[in-house]
Amino acid sequence: MDDNGPKFRPEIQQMMYIAGETQDPSVETISLVEEITRDQVVLMLTVANNLAARRGSRVFSNNDLIFQFRHDAARVGRLRNFLAWKSIRKTMKDSEDDKAELAAVEEPASFDDLAVEESSARKTKTPLVFLPWDIASFFPEEIPSSVFDDETPDESNEAALEKLRKADDKTRNMTAAEYATWSEYRHASFTWRKVKRFREWSGLGVIADHKPNDDVLDILGFLTCEMVQRLTEVALAIQAREMAWNKSDADLPCAAAEKAPAWGGLFASSKRSRPAIDSRYIQLAFERLQVKPRKSFAMLNGTRLPKRNNLRLVCSESLSVRW
Repeated sequence: MDDNGPKFRPEIQQMMYIAGETQDPSVETISLVEEITRDQVVLMLTVANNLAARRGSRVFSNNDLIFQFRHDAARVGRLRNFLAWKSIRKTMKDSEDDKAELAAVEEPASFDDLAVEESSARKTKTPLVFLPWDIASFFPEEIPSSVFDDETPDESNEAALEKLRKADDKTRNMTAAEYATWSEYRHASFTWRKVKRFREWSGLGVIADHKPNDDVLDILGFLTCEMVQRLTEVALAIQAREMAWNKSDADLPCAAAEKAPAWGGLFASSKRSRPAIDSRYIQLAFERLQVKPRKSFAMLNGTRLPKRNNLRLVCSESLSVRW
């Protein structure tokens, strides 16, 4: 970071806003969030570079990034859906450009032709994004994707529905202006139209490099946005739990404290004012997200092997956080 403060201050503030932090966080808090996110990106790039070196490649690919959180089925499913829809939008844009060029020399299409195109568009299914460790990669011949339509579970479905429920609760009492702000902030990204700044900030191209035609920047932008939001959600849950404890509200369960970080919604006016989360809550949230599950230490019990405390990726909502 430079002397002027965090490089992605407006983007981080918008991501925190979407996660439920409607107050104005301090520069120190935003700087800590940016520093944690940068460490996470550097870790992913380092591991991806090591995985590519094992294959004898000088550049890493999309799979080297996804492989690092392959056990987080919900996050992998959301990322697959994100890449699939990106491919659809790119294909539709290319087809629209081709149609615009042909329209200058061909006759305009009739309504019958438009009906045929609409019916074919309805029949088009979302393309599946297969990974090297999927079942489809075990076969020497290419198998039609229709075979795996019913057998491939959508692990991200439950997490996506829960995310939609939370977004619906937050936006239920919004006015038109407030919802316009919400919709604008949802598009906050570290990489969109900031490729040069992001590469300098993260060390992409110095720590590790990738092929120009890969979706690495989109994947990193997707993951960094989820990391900032997850840090904010856990920090708000810790703050709500601490405020409830200080007010001697013993009847408030832990689960309710985690689900109600904003005291009645984003824009609900309440007498119970909540201060903005500070760097202490962000640090506590990061420490909670770094706690390893007990099953990772099961094989080390009764041995003299040292327990490593390496940096872990910030987990998603699907993975439990121990309080």
